[in-house]
Amino acid sequence: MLTRLILRSLLLCLATTLLLGSGAIAESPARIQNGTDFALKDGDRVVFYGDSITEQRLYTTYVEHYVLTHYPQRRIKFINTGWGGDKVTSNDCVPCAGVGGLARIDRDVISYKPTVVTLLFGMNDGRYQDFEAETMKVYEDGLTAIIRELKTKTTARIFVMTPTVYDGTRNTPWSKTTRYNDVLDRYSEAAKQIAMREKLPIVDLHAVTSDVLRKAKSADAAYTFLPDGVHPAEDGQLVMAAELLRAWGAQPAGVEMSRAVKLGTDNTAALSVTAPLPWPYPAPSEQLKRIEKEIVEIGSIRLRVTGLRGKYRVNIDGKDAGDFDSAILEKGVAIGALSPGALEQSKALGALIRKRADLFFMRWRQVEVPFANDYKTASQVVSSFDSLIDEMAERARRLGSLHEYQLKITKVE
Repeated sequence: MLTRLILRSLLLCLATTLLLGSGAIAESPARIQNGTDFALKDGDRVVFYGDSITEQRLYTTYVEHYVLTHYPQRRIKFINTGWGGDKVTSNDCVPCAGVGGLARIDRDVISYKPTVVTLLFGMNDGRYQDFEAETMKVYEDGLTAIIRELKTKTTARIFVMTPTVYDGTRNTPWSKTTRYNDVLDRYSEAAKQIAMREKLPIVDLHAVTSDVLRKAKSADAAYTFLPDGVHPAEDGQLVMAAELLRAWGAQPAGVEMSRAVKLGTDNTAALSVTAPLPWPYPAPSEQLKRIEKEIVEIGSIRLRVTGLRGKYRVNIDGKDAGDFDSAILEKGVAIGALSPGALEQSKALGALIRKRADLFFMRWRQVEVPFANDYKTASQVVSSFDSLIDEMAERARRLGSLHEYQLKITKVE
């Protein structure tokens, strides 16, 4: 009875939270050059490990959304154990109650028996001050120790990620310098050297986020995707997700298909195309789209229509998509972005993925960590959470299944 009451109370809190919303380069050897496969396999258990930038549950859910829509036949489990304030071997954030990445690695990574682990540390490790060699040595030793613990106790494929960009124009209240990104340049190089020494792939988030922010600010000095200078909002997290996906072998140009079409006697043709849902959701800002078009391209669904001459009206999933010259049709039309049904389904999937991630966070941080050692019934509550989380994951997998795009093409000239 006590277990049911605790679970009911927690689920009521969760429902309230979800209703109100939640806030919160060197060429990478990880890239699959031929683009014929993807790094995550059927049955993989992926643990995203890091600090508050991982705890935000944004780049991780963008990645999950892509994988569910593009590889729905692969049953892959995603686990996020990012902890705010973490450095590799300590955590100064008293309200966060963290202890550092190395101290909690058995509980928060190894216990999940991962087959893939991503490591994102470094933002806090420089202590938001000017560079000190002794401080970086702690980071280097701590990151190396984390990697070696994972190598010793798991067979996981480990992906080291460099710390993301810092925006010194935002006057971060806890920072002692506006030039902290220069410090992170050094930490990024250190992470790359460690990965090379440990023969691990590196995903250079520092380079890509720094480059995109620089280009965006050149076009609009007031723009940032780091409201507090440290934590990327959706645009920044999407840049991170896209880089990780590229490292894992995502097709840079998205999904491209070709269909030869022959008009009927009524000068119309109908065809059905099975393809993934469009990605990403939430979509990037217009500013980011202009600066980094490749992000949209990764998730685009493009159809080339051949065999026509002249001008045609195209209807996609019951919506008029506009008039297209045959030359444009032959180059390709982004049918994913023009399908109201596919866009709505992708939006629903994105929301469900985030709800599941939020529920896991509650199960882990608000039940298991504080209560598991002191209350016998805590394990039963955690087990009940796991059942609900698994059910939500299965529903998300079904929702992310391939979409049937219905097209009607009518000659207008």
